[in-house]
Amino acid sequence: MPASSYSSASASSTKSSASYDNEPWSERQLANYIVRAEQPFNAEVKLDRLVESFVTPTDKHFRRNHGPIPDISSNEWSMNIEINCNTMSYKKILRINDLAQLEQFDVVAVLECAGNRRDGLKAIKPVNGVIWGPGTASNARWSGCRLRDVLASAGIPPNLCHPFYKKPRHVEFAAYGEAAEDVHYASSIPLEWVMNPLNMVLVATEMNGRRLPRDHGFPARIVAPGIIGARWVKWLKYIRVQEHESDSFYQKRDYKILPPMANSSNCEEYWPRFPALMELNIQSVICRPAPDESLQIGKSYLVRGYAFSGGGRAVDRVEASLDNGKTWELADLYTINAKKRSEQRDWSVKSWSWVLWSFRIRSVPPNCTISCRAWDAGGNTQPDAAVWNYRGVMNNSVFRVHPQIDVPTGSHHL
Repeated sequence: MPASSYSSASASSTKSSASYDNEPWSERQLANYIVRAEQPFNAEVKLDRLVESFVTPTDKHFRRNHGPIPDISSNEWSMNIEINCNTMSYKKILRINDLAQLEQFDVVAVLECAGNRRDGLKAIKPVNGVIWGPGTASNARWSGCRLRDVLASAGIPPNLCHPFYKKPRHVEFAAYGEAAEDVHYASSIPLEWVMNPLNMVLVATEMNGRRLPRDHGFPARIVAPGIIGARWVKWLKYIRVQEHESDSFYQKRDYKILPPMANSSNCEEYWPRFPALMELNIQSVICRPAPDESLQIGKSYLVRGYAFSGGGRAVDRVEASLDNGKTWELADLYTINAKKRSEQRDWSVKSWSWVLWSFRIRSVPPNCTISCRAWDAGGNTQPDAAVWNYRGVMNNSVFRVHPQIDVPTGSHHL
């Protein structure tokens, strides 16, 4: 195991260190990461690496785990598909070959941890969670079969998601392996979201054209575009259609925006009163310059970053400011459509990937504060100031960088 280069205070696992003896260290290119916890392994990507390509290479995709990484043989792996509703009870076992027989789809989708930019909320007052910077968002090409097709092949009646039901049914996903706060990692999303073919919820077996790495859910995982990463369950053990949302710790007592009066002493009062997070919010981040990077007064510089939104909403524009938000200018956007398999319809009616953006500073001013904000097709934009919450989630305030400014030799700038 590599020597630690971080503070272990943020690690939340209560599992024995022996559980981590078989971690996939050979798959982890540590030079690309800032490691936040080693057991369980949690690492965000160095920001300059994130804007090197539109589709994030697997070895530059952030890693988020709640326990040891399972070591599962694809030949021995199986997954239960279950219905557990008042009207019926049913179970079917699926294997890798069963998934391969269904129509396969590709989707380029951004995956973001709900705790991305938690450091900005910790700066206000203490929060509960791994203290992430802005490097827990990545944009990969995921491949597999649609979850709706998996459910249909297992005999799930289509009327289970009839729009006039009394309350929405959920699809729960559970993972093989241990988890720090529960018997295993589990979560759920509404059945109606899954059954909409435009939402492209996948049971994915490939990432960036190759089989899933262990860190990212081998042999199969959920890909839920437009929804927070906590619902993208890895190492699938079962998929269950049920009358209610998951009872898991990660659904009921985590990944919620609690009101500002909630804290470590009274949060149990608030967990049941507020909904589990689903859709991503509008987000943009400056990846270059880094906070410790030096810019020279009067010189040109290309600011670069990423932006995305949730629920399939497209990013309409990104704006940049050099005077801490007093005035704004439009940035240039870069995006691509997902590669489609032959004779497959265009599924890009919704936007699941991020956009990369750039803004050319023609002449770096003195006392420069660079800011960015994104707008999406729903008219949503980022708040000017961060809004604190106990779990430190969904921080999408206007992103600001205060770079070091070098004064050229002989210059009279103050």
